[in-house]
Amino acid sequence: MRTLFAQTTLLLTCSAATSLSLADDHIVPLVEHTPNPTTEKLDRFLGVFGAESEYDADKGLNSSYIPAVFYKPEQGLGLGLLYVGLYGDPSDGAGQPSSMVINPYASSNGSMGITFSNKHFYNGGDNRVYTDIKVFDDAAVYYGQGYENGQQDGNKVDFKEQVIDVKPTWLTRVSGDYFLGLGANVKSVRPHDKTFENQNLDTIANELTDNTSYGVFVSNVFDTRDNVTNATKGTLLQADLGLYHDATNSENFGKYSLKASQYHSLAPVPGLFAWQVQANLTSGNVPWNQLPDLGGADAMRGYILGRYRDNQMMMGQVEYRLPVYWRVGVVFWGAAGTVSENVSGLWDKTLASAGTGFRFKIKDKVNVRADIGYGEHGGTFYFHVNEVF
Repeated sequence: MRTLFAQTTLLLTCSAATSLSLADDHIVPLVEHTPNPTTEKLDRFLGVFGAESEYDADKGLNSSYIPAVFYKPEQGLGLGLLYVGLYGDPSDGAGQPSSMVINPYASSNGSMGITFSNKHFYNGGDNRVYTDIKVFDDAAVYYGQGYENGQQDGNKVDFKEQVIDVKPTWLTRVSGDYFLGLGANVKSVRPHDKTFENQNLDTIANELTDNTSYGVFVSNVFDTRDNVTNATKGTLLQADLGLYHDATNSENFGKYSLKASQYHSLAPVPGLFAWQVQANLTSGNVPWNQLPDLGGADAMRGYILGRYRDNQMMMGQVEYRLPVYWRVGVVFWGAAGTVSENVSGLWDKTLASAGTGFRFKIKDKVNVRADIGYGEHGGTFYFHVNEVF
């Protein structure tokens, strides 16, 4: 897992990706909120940090500043700042503003970094440009490749990795709800400060080599969601097909990402039901840092990111998202996933996790979330902005 805040911004790449708006008319809250002196005072106080409850296009750039403390076993106690900026005419983005997120952070063991994410909509939402940039030097873990290696607690190699990761994507509407796009990705990693208790782990630790890879991909997206940044209904089907070159080892490899999700209001029952299935598949000689993995804030909360990684990965998760009162909400979720060397081996070994989380709305379509997930090896805490999917 890179860092809680680095992952936060990856999720925020979707500019408040699929977060539950606690005031959305499609979603029934547990307790209806009517303005009162107490919540009005709190709203004014939150407005000092740019946490107005609604987006105001006439204001120009709507900015929010969210200072936060996080803790993670690999990185210790950390402090970060999340800057969330919404801008543009929602009518030019098919009902949603564009967004920009900047996330600098540092932790007690020397991990530090900054991430930048931008989702820009124009031409009435017919054209979209997504830009993700991550630069960090973070603590991480490596257990080797494959499910069996991940099962062994004694396989843990602690290390730090210096990473530069740049990923721009352009999408254009072809017809109806179908978008076609092109993207590119350049990623460079330098692992260092490797430590491990079992001296027999030299072979696994030696797999952590410097690497630079780059590639291009075609993105196919079918999207009927009512709002890309805050889905309360609809379906997302996405397939990204990429060809990459490992510049370090002069090898080519393929990466293929498949994703499907749906969102259903439970009205008149309070809350929203959402589900997602995703698969990250590869072909060729894939460097260690490009192998699909389970865990972290994106998939399989409750597992350390990178503990389970292999050539192929598939997982699914379901969530019940419940706005409780005013800006406050909760989430309950469960997930199952698998990694394998070959596609035919997927689901031979299955991992499961479950958890709950707290939500607090800081701006229209943008929630702060605090999650705790439990997997096979214990629990993990996450502090982020917006939903996982």
